[in-house]
This record gives sequence, structure tokens and C-alpha cells, in this order.
Amino acid sequence: MARLPSVRRPVSFFDVFTVTAVSIVVVAAVLTIWHGTFVRTEMGVFTVLVFGWVAWAVNRILEESVQRSDRTRRDSRR
Repeated sequence: MARLPSVRRPVSFFDVFTVTAVSIVVVAAVLTIWHGTFVRTEMGVFTVLVFGWVAWAVNRILEESVQRSDRTRRDSRR
């Protein structure tokens, strides 16, 4: 069953890739339709925000993976 990507609670590469791909398409579409310094500045800020979100999402996914791994390791020792 397909699911929509989660922006608040990313749990997989699917979430990060989909949000990144959609944001690239949005930026490309906006820059194709509108020209000007203000629009380019807005798209630059949007891109920086998306990449900040990507860094946060990857960090969160990796932290949860480490926690799951630690729990599994502790449970297997018992």
C-alpha cells in the first residue's frame, strides 16, 4: 500500500527523496514562469529551507535507527 511522505515525522529515504524531488520541481516551475531578482531570492531561501529540512530529516532517521539497533541488541542479549 502506498503512503504519502511524512514531513513532520520522516522515517525513510522515501520521505526525504519525495520531498526533495517535489521541491526541485516546484522551484523549476516557478523559475520557468516568473523571472526577476525577488523571485530568485525567494526560491533561494526556499531551497536553503528544504536542504535544512533534509539535513534534519536524515539526522532524525539515523538517530531512530541507532536507537532501534540498541534496543534490538539489548533484547538479544537477554
